[in-house]
Amino acid sequence: MSAAARPDGFDGDAAFTNELLDKLVDELVTRPLADRERPDGWALGLFRQSGGPGLLIPRSAGGLGLTCREAVRVHAAVAAVAPSVAVATMMHHLAVVSLVEHIGTRHGEDAPAWALVRAIATRRYLVGSASSEARTGPGALVPRATAQRTADGYVLGGSKKPCSLSRSMDLLTCTVVVRSDGPDDGTVGLAVVPASMPGIRVEPFWGSPVLAGAESDEIVLDDVAVPRAMVLAGGPVTHAMDELGLRAWSWFEVLAAATYLGVAAGLVRRAAAGPDSRGAGDLVADLFACRAAVDRAADEFDRGQTGNDGLAVALLARTAVETRAPDIAARAVALLGGGTFATDPDPQYLLSVTRALAFHPPHRARSAPALAGWFTGAEFDADVF
Repeated sequence: MSAAARPDGFDGDAAFTNELLDKLVDELVTRPLADRERPDGWALGLFRQSGGPGLLIPRSAGGLGLTCREAVRVHAAVAAVAPSVAVATMMHHLAVVSLVEHIGTRHGEDAPAWALVRAIATRRYLVGSASSEARTGPGALVPRATAQRTADGYVLGGSKKPCSLSRSMDLLTCTVVVRSDGPDDGTVGLAVVPASMPGIRVEPFWGSPVLAGAESDEIVLDDVAVPRAMVLAGGPVTHAMDELGLRAWSWFEVLAAATYLGVAAGLVRRAAAGPDSRGAGDLVADLFACRAAVDRAADEFDRGQTGNDGLAVALLARTAVETRAPDIAARAVALLGGGTFATDPDPQYLLSVTRALAFHPPHRARSAPALAGWFTGAEFDADVF
C-alpha cells in the first residue's frame, strides 16, 4: 500500500504537513531529537518560517483556515518528530482561536482588531497565552491578572506560570479583570500586547528536561502600560465557561490529544522498523483506535457541535489518549529492546513526553465523573477546569 493510500494517522500526516508548511517535518528531522527539543528557539523558528502561526486563522484574515480535522493531522505529524514544537504551538493556537472567537463574538466582523489577526498570519507572529490558569476548582476561570484603567490606557499586572513560548513569542494574550471608576469595573477583558513591551519579563520556571523546547517559563506583567486599544472589552466575571470558552477549549483538547498521540505514534514507527517488530501490529491497532476517537471529535467540531456537548466529545478523545498513549509508548520501548535502552536516550525521552498530557487541564479526576454523567443522559458539566 502506498503512503498516499494509508489511512489518516500514519505517513499521510507528514506528507500533508510538508505540503502545507514548506516541508516543515523534513526540515525538523535534519537535526537530532535532542537539538529539536532544546529551548534555543531553532525548532520554533522553523515553525514560524513555514507559516505555521496562521494555521487556524480564517482565510478571510490571511490565514490557512484549517479545519479541526486538518489541524489534527498537522499536530500529529509535528509531535512525532518535535514534541516541544507541537506542545508550544497548541498554546499558540489556543491564544489565536480565543482571540478570533473574542473579536467575532464581542466586536463583530468589521472590528479594527481583525487587522491584528491578519498581522499574526501574514507576519507569522507567535502568540503566547497567559490566559489559561494553572489551577482548578471554583474561581479557576477568573483571571488573576488585572488591567487598571488610566487616563491614557491601562496598566497590566500579574503573572502566569508556566507560559509556553515565553522566549519566542511576538505577542502575548492575557485575560484580565478590569479595574476602573466606570461601568466596566470588574469586567473581563482580553489584553493583546507585544512581548517586547517594557514591564514584561520572563523568569525561569521549567526545570525539567522534558519538553524544555516549549519554553514554558513564567511571564510577569510588572506595571505594563498599554494603550486602550490593546485591551479588548469583554463581559462580566463568570465562574462558568461561556460559549466562547467552550469552543476554544474544545479546539485545545482535540489538538492536545492529537499531539500526544503523535508522540506515541513516532515511537511505534521506530519499533515497527526495529529488529523485533512482532508485537508492533498490536500497537498500530491501538494507535488506530485512539486516532479514530480524535478524528471523531474533530469531525464533530467541524460539523458544528460545540457547547457542552462539543467539549464532552473532545474530552472523551483526550481521555482515551491520556489513558492509552503512555501504555502504547511503553510497549514500543520494550520492543526496541535493552540495546536501544542502553545506547539511545530518545525512546525514553519520548515515553516521558507521552505522560505529560495528564498535566494539562482539566484533571481526569474532575472530568471523568462529568463524562460518565453525560454518557448516561445528563447535560455535560463543563465546570471541570
